[in-house]
Amino acid sequence: MIAPDSCLRLRPSVAMVPMEDGCWQFFQGNTRRSRVFKLQASLADAVGRLNGQQSLAFVAREAGAELGRLIALAEVLHEACLVEDVEVARRIARSPWRRVLNFIGDYIPSDLLESTFLRLDSASVVILGVGGVGSWIATHLCQSGFGHLILVDDDKVEPSNLNRSLYTFSDIGRYKVDALADRLRHIRPEIKINCVKQQLSDSEFLASLLLGQSNSTIVVNCADAPSVDATSSMVDEACRLVATPYVIAGGYNLHLSLIGMTVLPGKTACYHCSRLTLEELQSEDLAEMRKLARPWRNIGSLAPLAAITASFSANEVIRIAIGDSRIPPAMINRRGEFNFLTNEMHFVRLPPRPECGCVRR
Repeated sequence: MIAPDSCLRLRPSVAMVPMEDGCWQFFQGNTRRSRVFKLQASLADAVGRLNGQQSLAFVAREAGAELGRLIALAEVLHEACLVEDVEVARRIARSPWRRVLNFIGDYIPSDLLESTFLRLDSASVVILGVGGVGSWIATHLCQSGFGHLILVDDDKVEPSNLNRSLYTFSDIGRYKVDALADRLRHIRPEIKINCVKQQLSDSEFLASLLLGQSNSTIVVNCADAPSVDATSSMVDEACRLVATPYVIAGGYNLHLSLIGMTVLPGKTACYHCSRLTLEELQSEDLAEMRKLARPWRNIGSLAPLAAITASFSANEVIRIAIGDSRIPPAMINRRGEFNFLTNEMHFVRLPPRPECGCVRR
């Protein structure tokens, strides 16, 4: 709530640019967004004086502006993330998470920033599979301020994992969840990590795991055994049962980084909706392809492709945890494909399917 004694300043990334006919453009350099306002000369003068050193009442008096109008304008500018409360800015400047907070501050007003960040710290994220994609996602989330990760994987680190996963030679032979937990605690010693040395075997296993967590739980599926399709179906069934949002992290195939969809059970298209649409969209050349039945067949992988998939998925988890319409999840009702050869990104729309019945009317 903006008050006469509030001390505000333009955010460091915001430029106030004069235009014609008394209009002023407020340009956010970080997000490349702008707002244009037509202002009385006294109000424009007052906004230009906002440096966080004096109250709005003092600034209005000095600029000859009406205090009520300045407060009303300040509320609009604050909601648009163009000005910030200087006391909040000072607290953020002292925080080890200031880079994350300042990034979020380009989208969330300053008076909500600290409570918004607490949503990340208090959220629980279940990561199913911590290999080439999952280990990157866990690291991104730890670095972004998430306070509780549940790592689920029964595999041990092998030499063939080192080309794309965040493990080292000394980790070979250790359980992936244990090695990754040690790495994450070196980044953030106070992070809470639960290691579950089990494979995702059925939806009941995941549902029981989720029932023991807080309401702010998110699932990320990186498990590929027996297949991504099989594990995604299990995840969908469990998450529908306990109303938990989930992200299908994707992976890589045909030299594509696959960016999976985000699902909010009962509100958006689910995994089964996506399968129905993708089967319809499947091109004839792929449909006619013969499966290679060769014992020496081995699918290649590349660390940058795994990291691309992981980065998109981690961004989605951050958006879900923040839970604010100003930063909505970007992969609802769609999935993406990043082509290694062309560096092009292609998105496929995956709408809710009426025959699935997953979306509540």
